Amino acid sequence: KNMQEIKVLKKKLSESFAIKDLGAAKQILGMRISRDRKEHKLTLSQEEYIKKVLERFNIQDAKPVGTPLAGHF
Repeated sequence: KNMQEIKVLKKKLSESFAIKDLGAAKQILGMRISRDRKEHKLTLSQEEYIKKVLERFNIQDAKPVGTPLAGHF
């Protein structure tokens, strides 16, 4: 979308809600967000969450196993 549309949306939201523009999101719901604008890719990672779960159950040294993804990924 173009930046003008984003500005209009932010203005409309600010009329009803107290908002603060914090710039591009780097994390949401515990997931790290990575952007590659050149390649038009957005990547979400739960690496930190996974590490915390492994530590919680004291299985940090567990052997990783690959999980196949469906063909459309």
